[in-house]
Amino acid sequence: MTPARRLRDVVPVHAGHRVTMFEIFFDLVFVFSITRVVAYLEEDRTAAAPVQGVVLLLLLWWAWSAFTWLGNRVRADRGFIKLGMVAAMAGLFLAGVVAPGAWQDDGGPLDAPLVLALAFAGVRVTYVLLFRAAARDDARLRMQIAIDAVPQTVSAVLLVTGALLGGTDQTVLWSCALLVDYAGGRLTSGYRGWRVISTGHFVERHGLVVIIAFGETLVSAGTGAGDHVMRWPAVAAGSLGFLLAATLWSAYSARLSGAAGDVLAAASARRRAELARDGYVLGHAPLVVGIVAVALGLRLLLAGVDDGGAAGWAASAALAGGAALYLLALELFRWLLLREVHVVPLLGVLALVDVTVGAHSGPPLLVLSLTTAVVVAVVAVEQVAALLPGVRVSR
Repeated sequence: MTPARRLRDVVPVHAGHRVTMFEIFFDLVFVFSITRVVAYLEEDRTAAAPVQGVVLLLLLWWAWSAFTWLGNRVRADRGFIKLGMVAAMAGLFLAGVVAPGAWQDDGGPLDAPLVLALAFAGVRVTYVLLFRAAARDDARLRMQIAIDAVPQTVSAVLLVTGALLGGTDQTVLWSCALLVDYAGGRLTSGYRGWRVISTGHFVERHGLVVIIAFGETLVSAGTGAGDHVMRWPAVAAGSLGFLLAATLWSAYSARLSGAAGDVLAAASARRRAELARDGYVLGHAPLVVGIVAVALGLRLLLAGVDDGGAAGWAASAALAGGAALYLLALELFRWLLLREVHVVPLLGVLALVDVTVGAHSGPPLLVLSLTTAVVVAVVAVEQVAALLPGVRVSR
């Protein structure tokens, strides 16, 4: 086969296809971009910053999810599909680089909000073109992509327009773009042109991006310790931060992810696509937001752990609130895939809200200790209950 032919080739995946090393590289670029949102939230303490940060995160998640579906249809590491994926990675990387200036035009030669909007638009165009090529032998999928391109185009126009207007108008229009993406995407998927070819690939890809996000959380949090790493409060806080991240990950990976994957594999082709859309694309979005919030909280608390001051609302809400959102998102995921809701994590969510409200005026180490204690207790009870016959933890 000539090099030109290999470049033109589109290689379909099979039911046993697994995640490739190239896709893991793509995921690392995506996670870099979402951790840059932590830098934006750390620098901007205005009332609008949390909303703007969530908008950025969900726009990035939407872009990543699109290429997960593409990699479940054709090999992402072959031919011109690989070249297109590299172009998309470059767009996501650029989005991450300029993310801290997403709402700030500092008068320099480049307008960061506009660069970010154009990067998002470029990633979307790349996705549509690549998927169109991947669907050349599937008329129904080609029609699905054509239908899906309508909300994608509207959203891109809103992003660019918002970047040009700036300020409150940008926040409103980018929020509208987000609504068009998620609501429009779910509505247009009713045509039922999407298919999950390899459930193993789909489940593994989401599990890997979650664990990579937790890894970057620890990196981000560790840098928050600054020069105080040799003092016992920083060492204690760092150890608690590791325990918190590891426990949150185990809540996802120990049983839930495998059980959800089994349900996805056993579903019919039509039902499988619906479960993948709702449980993974939509259901994992708040998981990622929760992870990033925990990363921000850890970074802020570690930065102030040796100062003798109070933790503050921002740090305690980010840490305990992020952990609460994560546990709540796990229950949403459990309901969407398994039609179960566990009571203990919901009680943990209430306890974490109480930590946010009641401990923000205390020292950073107290907030971190209480948050970690609640999460460890929830996960421990869940794991023990799963091992004991006859114990009902769901309804």
